[in-house]
Amino acid sequence: YAYVSMGNLMEGGQLGSEKAQILSTYILCGFANFASIGIQIGGIGALAPERRKDLSKLGLRALLAGTAASLFTAILVGILY
Repeated sequence: YAYVSMGNLMEGGQLGSEKAQILSTYILCGFANFASIGIQIGGIGALAPERRKDLSKLGLRALLAGTAASLFTAILVGILY
């Protein structure tokens, strides 16, 4: 849904400059969302069921680290673009 919404904003000229469009794409392409964390916990938890509790504890930290990584990538792109 996010990509469709961003596409509509781009077509309508509401997103702003080309640089804003590129930065938005980098932010959306990251793994900093609850669905990705759930998939990771489920996938890795299936491989090591005895560690599922530990994985669940790390979920929020993984979300924050993913957010930081996406933002830093966008910052670098913004500086270099």
